Amino acid sequence: MNIFLRATLAFLLYLAAPLCGQTPLPSPSEQPSSPIDPQLLLERARTGGFEEFQKSEASTPEEYREYIQILTQWVEAQTLAEDWKNAAQTMEEQAAEVRQSISDFKPPEVTPENGLLLFDSARIDGWQAADWLEALNKIGETRAQQAANAFEALKVQQQKLQILESKGAPGSPRDQWLLKLQQTRVEAALAENALRSDNKSWQPDADLRSALIDLAKLRSQNLEGRVSFPASLLQKKLTDIRSEEDALSAMAAKVGRQFKNLPSNDASPENNQTAELLEDSIESQLQLLEYRRLGLLVIGQIWQTRYDLWNAAKAESIDRIERLVADRSQDVQTWQPLIPGLRAKLVERVRLAAANSNGSSGAFPQDELLTKTLKQEEAILSQWENGFSKLLELLRLTNADLAVRRKSLGLGDKMDAAAVSLGEKAKDFWNTGVFTLNDSVFVNGQIVQRPSSVTLGMLFIAFAILLLGGMLSSAFSHWLRSRLRQRFSLDATTEAIVQKFTHFILLGVVCLVALSVVKIPLTIFALLGGGAAIAVGFGAQQLVNNLISGIILLFERPIRIGDIIDVATYSGTVTAIGGRCCQLRRGDGVEILIPNSALLQSTVVNWTLSDNHARQDFSISLAHGAPIKKAIDLVQAIVTAHPGVLKSHEASVFLQDILKDSLVLRAFYWVDKKVPHTSSGVPSDLLIAVYEAFKREGILLASSQNDVHFDASTPLAIQLMPPAQ
Repeated sequence: MNIFLRATLAFLLYLAAPLCGQTPLPSPSEQPSSPIDPQLLLERARTGGFEEFQKSEASTPEEYREYIQILTQWVEAQTLAEDWKNAAQTMEEQAAEVRQSISDFKPPEVTPENGLLLFDSARIDGWQAADWLEALNKIGETRAQQAANAFEALKVQQQKLQILESKGAPGSPRDQWLLKLQQTRVEAALAENALRSDNKSWQPDADLRSALIDLAKLRSQNLEGRVSFPASLLQKKLTDIRSEEDALSAMAAKVGRQFKNLPSNDASPENNQTAELLEDSIESQLQLLEYRRLGLLVIGQIWQTRYDLWNAAKAESIDRIERLVADRSQDVQTWQPLIPGLRAKLVERVRLAAANSNGSSGAFPQDELLTKTLKQEEAILSQWENGFSKLLELLRLTNADLAVRRKSLGLGDKMDAAAVSLGEKAKDFWNTGVFTLNDSVFVNGQIVQRPSSVTLGMLFIAFAILLLGGMLSSAFSHWLRSRLRQRFSLDATTEAIVQKFTHFILLGVVCLVALSVVKIPLTIFALLGGGAAIAVGFGAQQLVNNLISGIILLFERPIRIGDIIDVATYSGTVTAIGGRCCQLRRGDGVEILIPNSALLQSTVVNWTLSDNHARQDFSISLAHGAPIKKAIDLVQAIVTAHPGVLKSHEASVFLQDILKDSLVLRAFYWVDKKVPHTSSGVPSDLLIAVYEAFKREGILLASSQNDVHFDASTPLAIQLMPPAQ
């Protein structure tokens, strides 16, 4: 540490001491600094171990270990400070050379074959320098905190040293040792504080990176607009990739032979573990080679994409290329987390191999083979890491090319690109997978599971097919019903059966067509059968009950369309029998929907089940003394003559009862319930005709009579009142 820094630190401690109520701490320059190098002290302390060291110093084992540790930290701090100083000098020289290169810059000669490569190299150098400078700035933010921590540690150690020195000169060997130990702590803290507080060690690195960024900008600006991407360069890149693929195939074949020729496991646990490590290492190598092969495929696609980008004339092509690059970037991002994991597994295998060999490398043939295999795995992993870094650089270059081409587009091209992008996004949304099904197919006599993805577009098409097919099947079933009615004169119930089953069959065909379009295998319903049964049993119990009841009503036909029925408190004509309910129309025109299950589970009066004939009746009360036979004949003639009364059934009129104030006649007759206004119109006509006939013949109808009884034992008081004025 230089004198100025020591003086500054002492001055700060001197100012801080009065605030803390303590005497000023001794400055670092006042501390007894040993002329002995810390490296020499460390070697002396380690020589002979604790027993030899205890002969000269009154130390405990714990203090000895701490002393060794403090000296080690001191040596490391000095060594690191010296390394940083040398590196700073080197980087200052390099920064000067870079600045001189900027001053003496001459545009390079550009050919179609090397122009793009020079342009890519300039941009990559600039990006790497910028990334390094950003990392340095982040490190600089932490160095301030590290320097503060080192200063606090130094202050604590100096306070402890001040306390020891305030006690006077050490009298015993133990006190001398404790003072020496504390002085060593202070010297180590001083070295650490000097290391953390020196900003000159990393500032030259930042200056060098800034100079490299300026040089890269100068090179890229000079090359921009002068380079092109010819087809010959693309062919050269693709040829290099094919050569690497051939080398990978040969390497994979070699590793595969190594896997087949692995020695069998011996009885000893060490050899078993070695064999397991060999097998794991070779499997990891095969995996790495496959990753490299996939990486080469992606690199070839990206070079082809860059060629299309550099030679694209339309905005639509640029937009398509951008989507392709985005897809490849997502693929590469999935590989990036694999590198640390594979590296960690390799390090663990190396550790286990070293522990298994017990330090005797090559003692057994399997140990030597394992060492070679691990070195081979290290080489393959390093190659993949380098290839992956190049792949990331290539993707970054392609994205930069895309950004430049985007800026060069005109307004019309941008609008065309936006329209194409919107169309592609709609297409991507249309092709968005909702779920994936596995279908079993027979291939060469074997059952193979084939994954099938169902997209939103497929579901929309299936829904449209179901909707259109349902409308067409409903229209066709209605047309077929009308044609059958005209051709065969079917009754309404039979027509309904034909219509509904035709509709259901056509709906089933439409569903099969929709499933075929969506590519949903029918075997999926076998897996859903149990769940569907539970859903039907609990969630759709009433719906299925009414559906089955409707089918029974259609086939058993206890109730037909047009029948006049009474169910519960409702009465009317059945106008429709559906899959869930029946439609009943009352005489006042009100439509009533009755569940099919209620018609099967309740008592239903069907007035027209076997035929349409129904018996009606009415009663007439005559006064006492009226001619009974004449009245019966008159009513008989009126009922028989009415056109609404069926002639196929004989009407009957008879004396039903003799009451105290009337003679009751009752008439029975039959009507056709299907004829409108039969239930109320015919009885009304008959009663009007009977009333007029009785009035004309002088037959009196009964009237209410009340008998009043007087008690004759008590005379009645009769008084005549004068008429009111």
